[in-house]
Amino acid sequence: MALRIFDTDPDAKPQKREKRTYDNDYAFQFRSGMQRNRKPVSLANWRVLTGQPEVANAVAQLMGGSVDEFDPTKEMNLQVLTETNSVEIVIDGPDAIEDKLILWGPRGPIHECDGEFFLSPPEDKGNACGCPATLKERKRDAKKGTGPSPAINVTFRLAHDYDLGRGKLIATAWSLAQVIHEVKNDLAAVGEPALCKLTIEHVEFELDGETIKYKKPVIEVLGSYNAAIGEER
Repeated sequence: MALRIFDTDPDAKPQKREKRTYDNDYAFQFRSGMQRNRKPVSLANWRVLTGQPEVANAVAQLMGGSVDEFDPTKEMNLQVLTETNSVEIVIDGPDAIEDKLILWGPRGPIHECDGEFFLSPPEDKGNACGCPATLKERKRDAKKGTGPSPAINVTFRLAHDYDLGRGKLIATAWSLAQVIHEVKNDLAAVGEPALCKLTIEHVEFELDGETIKYKKPVIEVLGSYNAAIGEER
């Protein structure tokens, strides 16, 4: 005899769990930071997220580190805290980089612009976004939570494991936002898939008697990927 606890309240019946599916567009993500005790922490080496154990194991073999499950509720539920701060990647061209400014609300973006004009919603696209003119003011508003921050996505493949699939760098650093146009120009100059170096760079300098330290993601365009692999053959 089966329980009939849902006969009079069918809407309360739990739905059948769907089999986990993965975003076929991206096999992994690169991050330069993480949350610890609900606070953002910059990392010295790359952190790689994926939902596929075979991808995680391949990344750990290439870049060092071990595979851990950090959040079973997420699609990319595995992470590798690698032992590598610099890795060669392949970027197809400037169109593989999406860069914009976003202010997030509880249900998604509430301000999305290119620094001068709105990118969304459709009815506002192309209108002046109202962001301040200077970089100092933009950073100030972003820190206060009243203005948008950089949202940079770079699609790439690992040069030394090209067939592993496409990955995505997700970065929010102002330091990268300030030079990402130069990276795009360098990629356009190559004119074909480019071999690049992706690095977490440690910066340290003295300012007014105080030692300033921070880490930033850096993309260096080295040249044609096809020419590079041709030289290895």
